Amino acid sequence: MKGNIKLIKNGKRLDGRGFDELRPIKIEAGVLERADGSAYLEWGGNKILVAVYGPQECLPRHLSDPHKAVLTYRYNMAPF
Repeated sequence: MKGNIKLIKNGKRLDGRGFDELRPIKIEAGVLERADGSAYLEWGGNKILVAVYGPQECLPRHLSDPHKAVLTYRYNMAPF
């Protein structure tokens, strides 16, 4: 069948891991000094940096609710 990619060879995944093996994982907390919370994560070839700032007063005030939170995020990915 055209377009199929074979993901298994000799009982292992293409990256050499068995079915019961995870990718290497590295996690560090508190990596950014100016953030209220931060973490760095490597999982296989993925590298992730997370920063948390707040809490802050909700503006405009009419959106404020003591039982809810507004979460704002930005996702960036390298173009290569």
